[in-house]
Amino acid sequence: MKEFTIVRGLFDTRKRQLIIDENFLKFENKDHNEDLFKIIPKDEIVGIRYGIHFIKGLEFYIGREYQIFIKAKSGKELKIFFKLFYRRRLKEKHQLFSDIVNELWNQYFDEILNNYIRQYNNREEFNIGEIVFKDTCIQFDKKEISYSDLAIKKYTYYFIIYSKEDQYKNKMLYYLKDNNAVILVELLNTIIEK
Repeated sequence: MKEFTIVRGLFDTRKRQLIIDENFLKFENKDHNEDLFKIIPKDEIVGIRYGIHFIKGLEFYIGREYQIFIKAKSGKELKIFFKLFYRRRLKEKHQLFSDIVNELWNQYFDEILNNYIRQYNNREEFNIGEIVFKDTCIQFDKKEISYSDLAIKKYTYYFIIYSKEDQYKNKMLYYLKDNNAVILVELLNTIIEK
């Protein structure tokens, strides 16, 4: 079990507690004294998306908001976020974000990724987001790419899935906007390496 203390930003300076346990996720995201915490059991966690949203002032960027969304089976998402402005405590906030994401992977998402890898190895049909994994290929937007023709390009905030033979067969996914894109890119890396 790991505990983190999160201060959301300039106007919400309350120290909020985030607990990542092997059996549950617990975050102090509410302001009612009787009911401060949102708790999601491990077996209810089905998705994640995360990233950095840059905050623009009049002419230039003045800050950033670190965002993590945990999706439950019910379809609801728990948002964990905190902001910083004018690079104040940048290293500390960035390290906090990295530590939280790493712990989420260690406790929950490595297991979810391994489950998808097992389904792929057993040649089962499944989907992650808008990508359908079939026996011999992936399918999206009425296009198919065989596993031998599959390639990806990774960038800081997004990645592109494409066909080596036909560059027009491609799809771009954002780590922060597209549900489970971070799990999908790890699964595709594993498939391509094999």
